[in-house]
Amino acid sequence: MLSPIIVGIDGSAHAWRALDWAADYAVRHRLPLRLVHGSRALVADGTIPDDALRRLIAEREDLLAEARQYALKLHPGLDVETRLVTKDPGRALVAESAEAELVAVGSRGLGGFEGLLFGSVGLYTAAHALCPIMVVSRSAPHPADAPAEIVIGIEGRPEERAFVEWAVEEASSRGARVLALHAVGGEFGSPHRRVIEDMELSEALAGIGERYPDVPVDQLVSDRAPSHALVEASKNAALVVVGARRGRGLPGMALGRVNHAILHHAHCPAVVVPTHE
Repeated sequence: MLSPIIVGIDGSAHAWRALDWAADYAVRHRLPLRLVHGSRALVADGTIPDDALRRLIAEREDLLAEARQYALKLHPGLDVETRLVTKDPGRALVAESAEAELVAVGSRGLGGFEGLLFGSVGLYTAAHALCPIMVVSRSAPHPADAPAEIVIGIEGRPEERAFVEWAVEEASSRGARVLALHAVGGEFGSPHRRVIEDMELSEALAGIGERYPDVPVDQLVSDRAPSHALVEASKNAALVVVGARRGRGLPGMALGRVNHAILHHAHCPAVVVPTHE
């Protein structure tokens, strides 16, 4: 059974833009698309009168059906299913991520405890998802209009291999080039340190050229702060890809300041790929 691409649907413009990117990814990778709407308000616990609950469920089902028709209009023949979940949105998306290839969310939603409001639901999903998560802002271009470049933020840790491979494979599927960016956050101080940083970046990319000969890879070592360098590079990218460590026994990923900055300020969709220590 093929792993689905999950996209959170809440009716906001940001969620629709996330749907554009999720559907594009599903088509290129020949995977099914699953549209998910989660809400605790749908629980039949007597809080809402039965008639009102039925209307609310019908309203949310119509929302999902509209999103499904939109995806099929863009990509006829795409395998699209919908799922209404009686959980809060963040927990619903994290649960779906256990069997997913990718989860896509909008960076902002309708607001309130039910919306895909980044900083609450979006941030929870980014920190706890069990697969790569793509965060798409409303200002992100349509996938077909995105620049043919993917930016990878590299620190030089051994566990980064997983998200480097993910990003280069995605570049191959898009016919894009890769910019591998290693930002050290300060002046190099000496030519010797610059040589060391260049070597670390090259080591992080070892073997990539042989496995993906169709993907041009540019390497850049920057003395800028990582968050500033990556946000700036995202202006000319289709995606900016970063990793987040999932340590043993930890309930979620350690996003860190750089990843928070990327998720909030990138000019293109940002992808966080879980890595393991």
